Amino acid sequence: MNDIQSEEINEKIKIELLESLSLFGDSSYTGYEPLRPVSKIIFSAQGEITSPPDLEFMGYGGGSEGESFSDCGGVNLESFFPLDSKGEYFASDDEEYIEKCFQEACSALLVGLKSISNSDEFHKLPKDGPVVFVLEVIDQISKVICRIHPNGEVELPPKKE
Repeated sequence: MNDIQSEEINEKIKIELLESLSLFGDSSYTGYEPLRPVSKIIFSAQGEITSPPDLEFMGYGGGSEGESFSDCGGVNLESFFPLDSKGEYFASDDEEYIEKCFQEACSALLVGLKSISNSDEFHKLPKDGPVVFVLEVIDQISKVICRIHPNGEVELPPKKE
């Protein structure tokens, strides 16, 4: 992927994150009036458990009052998971390959989250302190991306030893 493609993908992710945050803060989308505070947002995709595979990472949020929103907003990260010759995701059953694709998607999502951490959309979202962001492909792989504090400060998870 060249720099121009990377820039375009990063901009697309930023736009999708801002749109998602707007939905997370809108009771007509969350179903909760008043809005419930959030402390964790998981962007989750079904992956290969559906046919065709689904890599639209939908947003799920929870906090001190339970679920804040479900299956709301989302980030499309298909470009990080190339198709194989059969038109299926995860061109290889090799776990290292899947891990590499997932790590690239996590890195791009982190860039996007850093770019929206001081946005009006993030600041308007009701929060229970810092918000933890997670990316997961259901039943396959999951990773904490970062924590964003109410003041917009981005905190990375501790390195695994």
